[in-house]
Amino acid sequence: MEVHAHTHTARKKWTHYLWEFLMLFLAVFCGFLAENFREHQVEHIREKQYMITMLEDLRADTVLLHKALNYWNERNKSVDSVAEAIRIPLSKTDLNKVYRHFNRALDYYSFKYNDRTIAQLKNAGGFRLIRKKIVANKIIAYDQFINDAVVNIAAEYHQFYMNVTGLMNKAFAQEIINRIHERYSNELPPYSESAWIDSMIHTIGSPYTDREQTTAIFEFKNALLSFRNNFSNMNWGYTHLLKYQEELISLISKEYHLK
Repeated sequence: MEVHAHTHTARKKWTHYLWEFLMLFLAVFCGFLAENFREHQVEHIREKQYMITMLEDLRADTVLLHKALNYWNERNKSVDSVAEAIRIPLSKTDLNKVYRHFNRALDYYSFKYNDRTIAQLKNAGGFRLIRKKIVANKIIAYDQFINDAVVNIAAEYHQFYMNVTGLMNKAFAQEIINRIHERYSNELPPYSESAWIDSMIHTIGSPYTDREQTTAIFEFKNALLSFRNNFSNMNWGYTHLLKYQEELISLISKEYHLK
């Protein structure tokens, strides 16, 4: 019968287990730090990308808004021409001038801001990524100004426009207006325009009696002047919006070192 000798290994000291624990803890902790660092890097990249697209939106909007303001100022000259041509009694009204300026005076042009980036910031919780609170607060204020002031101004402008165009259709011959609009749309040469309009006025005439047309034209002129006066409110709103845009462009460019 064989007897096997049992070998006995020395028991590890408690310091060895402590060292193993520390090494394991350090590995887990370093992994956590690396993952946390990676997430922050990804968030910083996303934050900067938001600011890049925000700048693109703002710069595109400033170009369109400058264009819109210039357009409205030019259009108002035609509005003034129409209003000045209308006189009571009706016999003093220069219908030729009225019809000649209708196409530009009542051309509808609206401005709608680009909300691509702001919508993403709001819907995807992107505002939490913006570390610079001064930038986040300025973007929020900009968005609130648009929704509280500019949207209401645009709605009011549209209401005035619909009112004045509705009265225009009651006061003047739509057939003449359509033919003039068609002429402008096809970019036909403007030679003898005044004589051409006089010929249409004489041929087509008015479907109303003098009294009915006088009343209708008087109502139209009042609506047109209200529409014209409303421009001061719209001009105030969009001028302030332009200021917001320019300040925000400057702030984002400075804070994020973007060109």
